[in-house]
Amino acid sequence: MLPQLEIHVDGKGSCFRTAERGYLRLRIASTSTDQAQALSDAQTAVAKINLVIRALAPKTDDGLPRPDAAVAGFSATPLSTASQHQRDPQHRPLLALPREHTVGASAEIIFRDMARLAAVSAELAAMPHVSVAETEWRLTDATRALLERDARLQAVRAAVRKAGDYAGVVGRRVAAVEIRDQPMVMQQLQQQQQRSGSAAGGMSMASGGGAEALALEPKTITVSAHVSAKFVSVDGDGGRVEAVQCD
Repeated sequence: MLPQLEIHVDGKGSCFRTAERGYLRLRIASTSTDQAQALSDAQTAVAKINLVIRALAPKTDDGLPRPDAAVAGFSATPLSTASQHQRDPQHRPLLALPREHTVGASAEIIFRDMARLAAVSAELAAMPHVSVAETEWRLTDATRALLERDARLQAVRAAVRKAGDYAGVVGRRVAAVEIRDQPMVMQQLQQQQQRSGSAAGGMSMASGGGAEALALEPKTITVSAHVSAKFVSVDGDGGRVEAVQCD
């Protein structure tokens, strides 16, 4: 009888899809020696952002968000305040001068309409006391779950094919007895996050166009799976083991 053959292999699979949601993160900040003025400027900026978002996220007659709205979600932090002494070029406090007061907040807008994301980013970035902190691309939960499943199946099939190839060369038949799943990996085709003003990150300013020429391109997101599997022969002597490790 032939000794039992063990084959240890890895299998990998991946699926990709263009991002379905764009997460635009904003920073609102106003600094002044007049605390009331700083607060007023920040409140005005937040109010303007809310006006833009309301126009992009209309609701049904029942008061529910419309599924075809350009914006799928919006959130903002409460305004926060801080004060500090003004400083000279060597960062030494200028105690004789009035303190500076900063009022700030952050906001996140979830876009389902990528074309509107680019236009609105430019509009908001042009507002006083508002800056685009970053843009992140994501899949919906349903799409992500689907891609993860497909990637896992690809990984297992790859392991089965690989084990079958090795077993076939030596004239044996094998069956899987153990499959170990590795953590899923999700990455974007290019840089994961795009910082404001960085052409390499996906945001660019066309020559002479200013904020109106801001360009944003949704990234392709790849979901990858990796499994480790053990196969044993089903045509030999189970008492003797002959192992083969394959990567």
